[in-house]
Amino acid sequence: MSLIVLCAGGHARVVIEALRSRCMRPAAVVDRDTTLVGGLVSGVPITGPDEDVLKMSVGQVELVNGLGNRASRADSGLSGRRELFGRFAALGYRFPVISHVSATIASDATLGDGAQVMAGAVVQPAARLGRNVLVNTRAVVEHDCIVGDHTHVAPGAVLCGGVSIGEGAHIGAGAVILGRLSVGAGAVVAAGAVVARNVGAGAFAGGDRIGSR
Repeated sequence: MSLIVLCAGGHARVVIEALRSRCMRPAAVVDRDTTLVGGLVSGVPITGPDEDVLKMSVGQVELVNGLGNRASRADSGLSGRRELFGRFAALGYRFPVISHVSATIASDATLGDGAQVMAGAVVQPAARLGRNVLVNTRAVVEHDCIVGDHTHVAPGAVLCGGVSIGEGAHIGAGAVILGRLSVGAGAVVAAGAVVARNVGAGAFAGGDRIGSR
């Protein structure tokens, strides 16, 4: 079965490297920007637009979400990544779990369809990652954490034990969420923040400042 990476951006290079660490090579990259067709992403050819996937049956290919996000104070920036995953998943295309060989994933952790755990990241016992979750480079998801669908735990972020993260939240690089706290759906936690109280849905948490959008 062939692997096709969706989107030819920077995150695509990261997931391709994770696949190669497992001795897996994607057959192609597709991107909605047709001007990129004919180019390469980490040596993998960009063969066409997203619609090319529809020419292949769901039994022929598996898909890898190569779209990243750019969060702001007002928006997690994850809608594009969520919509790309949802579009093809609704048609029956399968997104396998992707993990870099250097990632550590507990034997009883649960990872949803399309979850990605990048180089050096740690997912501890009884943690649960939803569909299309991205746990980026050297991030830590401690025991009993629940991470909702489409969430991004950015490089170096730490979720301490028993943390609950809502769907589509962005936990910024190097942020720390203290144990047993919750972060609501669509919330944004700033890079480097230390969160010591619950963060509501759609809220922004940055250092000692937590407020609604």
